[in-house]
Amino acid sequence: MPLSRDACFVSITPTYSTADVEQISSSVSQALHGVSSAVDVVGTVVDQVNGGGAGVSLLFHTSRDKSGASMAVPFFIGDEHGRQRLRETAVGRWHTPAIDHCRQASVLPLSATQAASSVRLPPELTDISDPLNVRLLLLASDRETRQTADALAQHFPRASILGLIGAATPFFNARPYTLFGPTIRNSGCVGLAFSDSTMPSLTVAHPGMVAATPVLRIVRAKGNVVLDVEDARAAHTLIAAMRSSGSDDNRVYARISRTEEAAREPLTRPGPMSAVFRVTGGDPAKGGVAVDTLSDIPHDCFIQFLVPSSVPVATPELGSGGGPTVLFGVTASTIGDSAFSGQEQRGVYSAATEGGFVYAYPDIDTSGTDLFSRPTECAVPGSIATLSLPA
Repeated sequence: MPLSRDACFVSITPTYSTADVEQISSSVSQALHGVSSAVDVVGTVVDQVNGGGAGVSLLFHTSRDKSGASMAVPFFIGDEHGRQRLRETAVGRWHTPAIDHCRQASVLPLSATQAASSVRLPPELTDISDPLNVRLLLLASDRETRQTADALAQHFPRASILGLIGAATPFFNARPYTLFGPTIRNSGCVGLAFSDSTMPSLTVAHPGMVAATPVLRIVRAKGNVVLDVEDARAAHTLIAAMRSSGSDDNRVYARISRTEEAAREPLTRPGPMSAVFRVTGGDPAKGGVAVDTLSDIPHDCFIQFLVPSSVPVATPELGSGGGPTVLFGVTASTIGDSAFSGQEQRGVYSAATEGGFVYAYPDIDTSGTDLFSRPTECAVPGSIATLSLPA
């Protein structure tokens, strides 16, 4: 590990000049020169920071181990590391014979929704002597987070993973995405791997959503398509709920839970056994409903259809651990008021994008193929990931 280097995670809105944005890494390094002899800067361009407005948000890390080595290791993972592009637009992602053939060399379990993964972690991560000591992976990425997050979760099983999907910037600086590191990247994932003895606390909430149906058991699913729920076809249940709700908003979401108990937890604090996804399509004739996930939906779990709330989204309750708090959110301009509409708070790093975030709780069982065995991508408007860091 490199000695005598600190780390900084930065988010900046595209309200500055192109030159200022693309020089943010060097600008931050120069600004921190008085408190740090050297600093590794990673981050991305976002839609909102600090209270929902424009500006720059910084998270500065100075912790060292007993030898003086930095406890935050910067890294980059891109297409050159074997990452594939999986985020194609599709209603259903059932597998094909071509994908079946590719899976024969896969290091991950077979899945009806995922092509073979061959992501190779870079040396700066594989050279970490004990992966179990890594407790947090903080990322900034383009939309292709799936295979990167999978590989990280497998190699660092005790780590919480939280990654912000950057704002698309093609009309700002002609780059698909703008990811900061030693050099600017147009795609891929930059991040920091933190080693510490204290586990951070990660929670994910969806305060911008309200229930449109009761909790229903999934009877039959294939890939990312829910075919039957108890006593009905999934699409028929959803159509009936939308008609009865009287909502003019045609966006629909699905909360999928491992157990019925988890399905009844409040959306403001659902826990690790529930996740919320966008409904991307349905077939009234066949009865199927497609959910925006690249993971398989397991049988005998539970689903509840949701719609956007028309009331203001509440500001999340912050942790009380005494350390800084990181908030990653999904912009919610059409849902009441954004959860980031409050005033800037001291000790809080906040950023939000339309693309949302990816997250994984520590100690998930990555041996399975379903969505509860994988990191989760969240682009549900108004959703908030809260990471409470130790003091």
